[in-house]
Amino acid sequence: MNNPPLLTMSGVSDKGRVREHNEDTIRWDVSGGWAILADGMGGHLAGEVASALAGETIAGHLSRLENGDAEQIKAALHGAVAAANRAIHAQALADIRCHSMGTTVVVALARDDLISCAHVGDSRLYRYNTDDGLVLLSHDHSLVQELVDEGFISQEEAASSVHKNVITRALGLQDTVEVDLLQVPMAPGDLFLLCSDGLSDKIPHDDLEDLLKGGNLDTLAETLVAEANVRGGEDNISAILIKVG
Repeated sequence: MNNPPLLTMSGVSDKGRVREHNEDTIRWDVSGGWAILADGMGGHLAGEVASALAGETIAGHLSRLENGDAEQIKAALHGAVAAANRAIHAQALADIRCHSMGTTVVVALARDDLISCAHVGDSRLYRYNTDDGLVLLSHDHSLVQELVDEGFISQEEAASSVHKNVITRALGLQDTVEVDLLQVPMAPGDLFLLCSDGLSDKIPHDDLEDLLKGGNLDTLAETLVAEANVRGGEDNISAILIKVG
């Protein structure tokens, strides 16, 4: 597995219409072929600290990443997220103002014809192309998703559940964390979206698919965030777009 393919990236992060400050963090590096989105939690400023620490730690690991095969890339992603978890947990123990802080995270890394992802929590990775439409690639670590998986509620009921923002996994809450890893093929024309739940909770799947059908990346990222704000904007809203080819 060698260099990143030809990519274009863009991203926007917004505090929304209700929150006083933004606890999301987004980072990307086109030359390195990677993008990171983290959605912090834990009270005033602490969520912001957690997400920023996740972004900084993971970016540091990925910026030093050497080429390797698919399994080595997965191991490197896991190591980067695990290191972020340890850093956040240590900071939470060291500073009472950061007690119980945590963050979700989704990381995408492109190499050759493969995109690899590591994620914890309910921040998401989607792929859109003209053949398959919009496909959710990640799997939420949330209470409502567990209820859906076990057949207690439908996906439609989950969308309106009062418990939809209760996550079951996050970085920083313990000294270790279970990290989901996935790898999917990518081809010229594919569009990948990393987003926080402030976006995915406000824009239903079909509407999101329609929005992703056109426009340059900068305009499209702004449009996605603006649409989530129009629909309420109760949470911080973040999106990173990766175009292949």
